[in-house]
Amino acid sequence: MPSLLLLDGSPRGERSNTAKMLSRVAEGWRQAGGGEVEALHLARKQDFDRAVAGFPRAGVVLLGMPLYTDAMPGLVMAFIEALAPRAQPAASDPRPVLGFLVQSGFPEALHSRPLERYLEKLARRLGTPYAGTLVRGTGESLQSRPDWTCRRLWNLLRAAGAGLARDGRFGEAERRALAGTERLSPLGAALLALALKLPLLQFYWNRQLRRSGAWNRRFAAPYGEPY
Repeated sequence: MPSLLLLDGSPRGERSNTAKMLSRVAEGWRQAGGGEVEALHLARKQDFDRAVAGFPRAGVVLLGMPLYTDAMPGLVMAFIEALAPRAQPAASDPRPVLGFLVQSGFPEALHSRPLERYLEKLARRLGTPYAGTLVRGTGESLQSRPDWTCRRLWNLLRAAGAGLARDGRFGEAERRALAGTERLSPLGAALLALALKLPLLQFYWNRQLRRSGAWNRRFAAPYGEPY
């Protein structure tokens, strides 16, 4: 069986929601008889270098990342640029199967679709077989939810990992189930806007603002100020 190289593209590293999701994919991979698993965090310089060097030798590579306002993290872009010399591989060069996981705090899967299309094109440019992209919204909630409340999500990720081990790609049924809501209805959007004003949700985000030192600038509108 081929080996699986998990690449966590979140700046949070081991504490990230991306790492939590990737670990469940790895569990499904192992349960289905997949080969050796190695997990690297691109936020660590030594892991970043190992990821670039180990990319061509892996049997399957799964690159996971959060979506930050419709864009990938800068360190993921840096990793992709480091692979640029492989954009036109020779026929004899090893080519791992390449898959992706994109998670975000948005409740709708459609926010991740432009990045999904880019990643599919990236696999073609690298000359690698494309395993597909797992898309998942509401990922930020994993930071505060007890593990037992995420059992359905963990099982879906394990199923995706098992499919990857068996078929070398993610199954369509697993990808649809993981994506969840593609787009909220007008009523759903209105209810979400109302829920975001509740004190409990405001407390979580206000705490993040304070921790990051941005509390005093929370109403800044740099793009709305005249030059």
